[in-house]
Amino acid sequence: MNFSAQQPIIELRNYALQSGFSALLQGIELLVNPGESLGLVGPAGSGKSLLLKVISQAIWDRELSGLESPIQSGECHIFGEVFTERKPSASARAALQRQMALVGESSTWLPVSIAQNFEAVRVVSGLERLPFEDFIEQLPLSNRNKAQLISVTELLPTQVDQPILQQLAIVRALLRKPRLLMLDEAFIRMDPVLLKNTEALLFSQSESLTLICATNDLLQASRMTDKILFLLDGRVVECTPTARFFTNPKTRQAESFIAGRDDSF
Repeated sequence: MNFSAQQPIIELRNYALQSGFSALLQGIELLVNPGESLGLVGPAGSGKSLLLKVISQAIWDRELSGLESPIQSGECHIFGEVFTERKPSASARAALQRQMALVGESSTWLPVSIAQNFEAVRVVSGLERLPFEDFIEQLPLSNRNKAQLISVTELLPTQVDQPILQQLAIVRALLRKPRLLMLDEAFIRMDPVLLKNTEALLFSQSESLTLICATNDLLQASRMTDKILFLLDGRVVECTPTARFFTNPKTRQAESFIAGRDDSF
């Protein structure tokens, strides 16, 4: 997979996704350039998580997507490669996965210690070995937050509080140095201090990282993103710079959503 830094990371043109008789996404237009941060917002069931599955090509994993025989139309370009009509080859998907990471509101871990989980990522990714504690000390986090993470070094993932485990999942994703990081409600249940530290960690990677964040937290979306894609019933209602979206939305639907009114959807 040959990818130029000048190419868009993601380009969807009149993209549609259907499963059975259900039209799930329709007429999606999206352009994400290297280094941009995009917020996906919209009411529950609007298609935010599904759009991330399209970008990661998880739509072909029925156990992950719940889709039966997905049918795509329009154009879908990811890292310069075409992913549209039929299921991509195993090699094409593997090449795609090496360049991106997706963290959801729950994460999958091996049944070994946190430190061993991180070591496994290093081995698979061909990274230099580094003790977990030393790695954590290098991160741009507060001393208290570093101490929190180091304290769970020898614990199994099932023994770690969910907010800390979610932060660790984001840290683990960044360890692979993906070009694209997608977060799907990945900050759920984090307290404000932990959330601030995690956001600061992501900001520290902003020059080399393209970020797509699906969130129901509009304040977070306003802090973390350059532009907002507002979805409603599987369609793009607005895609506009973040500041403009929150101060001067183009549509009545977006205005009502921001205000927390349900009169238009």
